[in-house]
Amino acid sequence: MAGLAITALAGCTHPNRPIAPIASDTLVYSEALSTARETQLLLNIVRLRYNDPVSFVDAERITTTDNTQVNGGLSSAIALSGQDLDQVLNGNVGTNMSSQPTIAYSALRGSDYAQQVLQPLPPATIFLMSQSGWSVERLMLCCVSRIGDLENARAAAGPPPPVMPDNARFRELASLMSSLQERGDLFVQVIDPDQSDENSDGKPRVILKWRRTSDLGQQLADFFRRYWVSDVSVISGDRYITEISTRGNSLGDYAARGRSVLGVMSALSQSVHVPEEHKQIARSALPVDAQSTDPCRAPGGWHDINGGLFAVQSSKDKPASATIAVQYRDYWFYIDDRCHDAKATLNLLDHLYALQAGISSDATTLLLLGG
Repeated sequence: MAGLAITALAGCTHPNRPIAPIASDTLVYSEALSTARETQLLLNIVRLRYNDPVSFVDAERITTTDNTQVNGGLSSAIALSGQDLDQVLNGNVGTNMSSQPTIAYSALRGSDYAQQVLQPLPPATIFLMSQSGWSVERLMLCCVSRIGDLENARAAAGPPPPVMPDNARFRELASLMSSLQERGDLFVQVIDPDQSDENSDGKPRVILKWRRTSDLGQQLADFFRRYWVSDVSVISGDRYITEISTRGNSLGDYAARGRSVLGVMSALSQSVHVPEEHKQIARSALPVDAQSTDPCRAPGGWHDINGGLFAVQSSKDKPASATIAVQYRDYWFYIDDRCHDAKATLNLLDHLYALQAGISSDATTLLLLGG
């Protein structure tokens, strides 16, 4: 015999919803932001190789709204034929969870662009990073434009030059300092300015100390003296000491000058391999050497100029060996996953960009996206 059906439905937002999956969300957003930053840096490096304008857009803020809804349903029937109640009573429960991120994007413009991208990196910042384990050679070849009378291929920090610059002496100095650093014989100190000194200009001091007992130590001292990098003195412990001046002299010259972030990127852009059909679009410095099959070798003489620390390959199709790749002008430009130095240099650039951002925290909000 048919029974009389009664149905009850209920829906509510659970007052004690489970905590949002913070750990997994954080990892997902962190990975996405890291990839986006490095991809943007690589894209701008490629743009500079073609002498095209660059653009910097960052995710300024991310907020997430989590919703959890519990739905329950109960169906029952009045037993008219002697059945037990549990035979005619049915129920169901369901839970719906959703997460809606809202991302605020910002673009660098005006004074913020000038500070973060065009302002030269302070020598104190450059040498301070060596205390965090970064190679002095990588920092100098990437970030320093001049030290004493030694130029670091100044023409490379702009549009592609018509003639290959020469920084052999500068590379020799960077290599000497790196060798001493690797042996534990080079000590770098960045000392905060003395606020009580009325004559202080408020800039940190960069102090270098190294051992005299090796040929490398003597060579470094001779280099500093010969090329007017700084005065070198002998101190106790059989060591040399010198200060890399961060203050200008009466002529406005500095012992060390840093490149801007844009200058660093322009210099790195010379190490981009341009497709053959783009040779007339992207000018190359002369002389132009034969193409190498080594994925970690920069084109022409730029491999020597940048110390073999960076190279970007190009391909019509996206290669499987790419650790990071961008598509531009119908080609893929990428860093090969086997090129550890190139990956480290791009990572260094990411740190420098972030450090300069800390100096100026205000940016122009471009757009707000939700979803």
